[in-house]
Amino acid sequence: MTLILIFRIIMLSSFVISALFLGDWKNRNKYYPTVLFIMIINITVSFLTYHHVLWSFNPDALVKTYTTVEILNSYIVLPCTTFVFLSKLPRNSGGQLSYIGLWILIYSTIEFIDKTIGGISYQHGWSWQASVMFDCAMFSILRIHYLRPFAAWVMTFLLGFLLIIEFNFISGQFK
Repeated sequence: MTLILIFRIIMLSSFVISALFLGDWKNRNKYYPTVLFIMIINITVSFLTYHHVLWSFNPDALVKTYTTVEILNSYIVLPCTTFVFLSKLPRNSGGQLSYIGLWILIYSTIEFIDKTIGGISYQHGWSWQASVMFDCAMFSILRIHYLRPFAAWVMTFLLGFLLIIEFNFISGQFK
């Protein structure tokens, strides 16, 4: 449990410090709609999947509930990630693919470590590989939202619908 706590504190601090030092604060208003987008999506998913979670964060000395983790993710981790991701997004398309790949690698490595130390567990058919595929979609959709918000909303709803079917959600499981 101590290792999980230390890992979470390091990760949370890293996201905040990265946003402070790597974020393009001068142009933060350009990124604000996409930051709100990721926050809204995460909060909505957390609410809808309350009774059918695909992954759960195991408690530690500081974080004892799923709700606490989701609040930290929705209001700190994902906004900081989105802000830094968009602040440093290369202008050329070839560079963007590599850059998105870098963020997928970062997120999948963090989750792999978290899984290895027992900080996260999977249910209802979800797996680390599913998370990697989800990261591919998430970072691609963040880039799309930054350029074409409506297209990103449509893609997000379609992806959500596919996930509901793939992971056997039934309407009675929605909160």
